Amino acid sequence: MRALVIVGHGSHLNGDSSLPVYEHAARIRETREFDEVVECFWKEEPSMRHVLDTVESDDICVVPAFISEGYFTQQVIPRELGLDGPVTEKGGMTVRYAGPLGTFGQMEGVILERTEDLMRGKKKRPGRTALVLLGHGTDLNKSSSGVIYLNAERIREHSLFDLVAEAFLDQAPEVGEVVAGVEAENVILIPVFIAEGWHTRETIPEDLGLTGEVTEREDRTIFYGAPVGTHPSMADLIAARARDTYRTGDQAPGTAGCEDEVVRSAS
Repeated sequence: MRALVIVGHGSHLNGDSSLPVYEHAARIRETREFDEVVECFWKEEPSMRHVLDTVESDDICVVPAFISEGYFTQQVIPRELGLDGPVTEKGGMTVRYAGPLGTFGQMEGVILERTEDLMRGKKKRPGRTALVLLGHGTDLNKSSSGVIYLNAERIREHSLFDLVAEAFLDQAPEVGEVVAGVEAENVILIPVFIAEGWHTRETIPEDLGLTGEVTEREDRTIFYGAPVGTHPSMADLIAARARDTYRTGDQAPGTAGCEDEVVRSAS
């Protein structure tokens, strides 16, 4: 039997933080691709520390519902689950550890679907259109921003927008400067986050002076989307990430595809 374990961050303060994980898990269960689909979290119940005790399958794939590599994917999750590498044998189970979602080859497709949903039925100004990918970013871990640059470059290859730019909350280039300075009459801002939260609902709209999905300014219109991680097609990406991990078996997390090498070079 095969099980898929989806690990989310969770939050004691924001109940919506875990909602995408539950929704994506429910969608994947409906496909019956896995014998079991189980959710667990770092900051709320059910806890990842005990999740393997609840699984009946003997072949398990753990997929972290995180955008990029970092402290949680590299240290917290392996420690809490007792993993010692990409494939861990324990208690008669084989536990396979996948890489994060943002580096996987289907992520730019989810971003484009989120953008299409946002723009459906909305009127743009005459002129140029820019897509701005917003990441959290941190000066403590270069991989956090690398995934944004990776997906921006992939989307540029589609030639769907006049300009594709990167912006961040906690590192340069800062989102306010990017949105104000981008040379386009239409600016589409997509948060590359897993879930809705304080930043997406409060700080970003407040700092940028946004009034909803569409904000009209004298020189441009700003279209503000929901986080990428809440889009229904993320369920397909999670399942594909697990499928890829089963296929590549003995490779370390993040080394199964060239996408992760690009993240390292971008950082």
